[in-house]
Amino acid sequence: MVKEKTPEQVYDDLVSQGYYEEANLDKSEINKILKMALEDFKFGQQLRSLKNANWRIILNIHYDVLRELCSLLMRFKKQKISNHQGLFAFVILNFKELEFDWNFFERIRTIRNKNKYLGIDISREVWKDIEFQINLYISTLEKEIVRLLK
Repeated sequence: MVKEKTPEQVYDDLVSQGYYEEANLDKSEINKILKMALEDFKFGQQLRSLKNANWRIILNIHYDVLRELCSLLMRFKKQKISNHQGLFAFVILNFKELEFDWNFFERIRTIRNKNKYLGIDISREVWKDIEFQINLYISTLEKEIVRLLK
């Protein structure tokens, strides 16, 4: 059994390895990316109502939107990273007021990675178990980004 790392441990490890990079804060660019991510989110929501919905595709769209919004939020601290675990750790540590749950980020990241790298499919039950929280996080991120853009 692999011992799970705290967001602080993940952050410290990745800082020491030089994974975090400086990023510019271009509000026009952030607006464009935000708009596209929200379009993807709306499309993902539409797919949920299909008779034979593909839960793997639905989860992956929502995960990508969540990750993209976290990346945009990180830009307000003039930082960027391609490592998803490092991205989520940064958001947890630098935006404590949003009260995000590290275990939830780790859970959806693990579900996505098991699908992408081990071929484990995503069932309706797996999706339904995370649907409410992923919607809530996307909504919270959207509101925070909009607030910071003002």
